[in-house]
Amino acid sequence: MRLHLSRTKSYNCFYKNYYNYYYKPDKPQIINRYKSVIMVRLNSTRFITSMYSGSLTSSIAKTKGFTLIELVVVIIILGILSVVALPKFINVSQDAHVSTVKGTGGAFKSGINLARAVWATRVSSGPADDLPVFGTATEGELDFNDNGWPAQHWGTADSEGDSPKLDNTADCISVWETIFEGDEPSVSDVISSDETDYKANYLSPERCRYDYSANTNLSITYNSLDGSVTIDSDPNN
Repeated sequence: MRLHLSRTKSYNCFYKNYYNYYYKPDKPQIINRYKSVIMVRLNSTRFITSMYSGSLTSSIAKTKGFTLIELVVVIIILGILSVVALPKFINVSQDAHVSTVKGTGGAFKSGINLARAVWATRVSSGPADDLPVFGTATEGELDFNDNGWPAQHWGTADSEGDSPKLDNTADCISVWETIFEGDEPSVSDVISSDETDYKANYLSPERCRYDYSANTNLSITYNSLDGSVTIDSDPNN
């Protein structure tokens, strides 16, 4: 009986202390009500963080390198990409060269037509020696043939009295350099070892072919008999 009363008294003291502690006016009940919930959630968060940290550490420890199968697959993929991409890269390079030659040929043709217009204005008929076309300096003078097209560039008049003719590689180079006024693109004789953008060839009768050094299948041909400029833009033939 004493034991029972003692135990009851202990329980009463516990609940009294519990009530006095958690239900004091200066301590809001809302905080105490959710105190256990907050602690449970905090403990759960710590557990989850610990679990993922352990899993991440385990994954890093297991991932030490590529397997043989993975390396073979990567090599096969790189081989496929090289087969597919390399032809496209070559085509892009060829297209760039073709565009360069087309642009140069168009500029050369424009220069020839401009020279023809100057001849038509100042001479209008027959050959002409040392006609100033591009400025007044001697570097801008051209000799015109009977048909009124640029044939050569020389510093002195024709000593034999006949009409100027484009009849050698030096004439081809002189017309090119005068039309472009000494600027790029550069040109040299086909038998020369000079590294230039184009190589000049004389083609009878009275024609010039300027081969593109980066791809000799590309060329620009000038016919001084009728002033035509032909651009060969096929990089494979």
